Amino acid sequence: MSFKVTCVYDEGAKENTSLIGAKGSAMLVDVGERRLLFDTGLRGRYLAHNLSCLGIEPDSIDAVVVSQPHPDNYRGLDGLLKERTKPVDVYVMQGMYPEKSGLLSKSSGISESDRANAILHYDDGWIEPIPRVFRTPYFDSGNGYKEAYAVIDAPRGLVILSGRGVGGPENALTEAESRFNKRTMAFLGSLDLEKSKKPVADAYAASLAAHSVDDVYLNHRTGRNGITNMRVNLGLAGVKEFYAGFSYTDERS
Repeated sequence: MSFKVTCVYDEGAKENTSLIGAKGSAMLVDVGERRLLFDTGLRGRYLAHNLSCLGIEPDSIDAVVVSQPHPDNYRGLDGLLKERTKPVDVYVMQGMYPEKSGLLSKSSGISESDRANAILHYDDGWIEPIPRVFRTPYFDSGNGYKEAYAVIDAPRGLVILSGRGVGGPENALTEAESRFNKRTMAFLGSLDLEKSKKPVADAYAASLAAHSVDDVYLNHRTGRNGITNMRVNLGLAGVKEFYAGFSYTDERS
């Protein structure tokens, strides 16, 4: 089984490309001939632009998973729906993308004209939107904040995708490894360290080290200081940026 994860939306973007770096997070998972979009970024037009720059046809995406009800992660969905000619399965937390009195609220993230292209699924537990790619339950990260992760069940180990990483990686690592009885070989995406002190980064790094995670690719809410602090613990080679246009594969290329 081959797979590829491409960051398609982030504050940072690959140099010497036309990709837009903007607030938010979205990653595309390719497994065989199936594709899953994990989160959608904040601005739909930027998501559509970046997908076009990367040569990704919107209709080629088989499922969308939204990790949490935060605008950085869910508001950009309309940019994908506008470009599609057929509906797509969208897996979200209960209560997201509401419809009020027959009209969509402006903050819902889906325009009235494009809602028909979203087949909304409100599932709370483990699900498998495309083969070998799973979404965790919505874990409580503290203060009532809930967030789900994506997990790729690859032959060499698990790959965990994080849209924000509130509360750190431990819940996702522990739950995924227990369910699949495999170690985690890679953690990709965000840890919420942008405004956190160094001891928080130390704790998150200790969690990744305790689980013997080989590859750590960080972006979004990690922030520059967060990435630096993680590198202090895990080494320069052990922590890499994962901005728009960057990819991770099972060949590590």
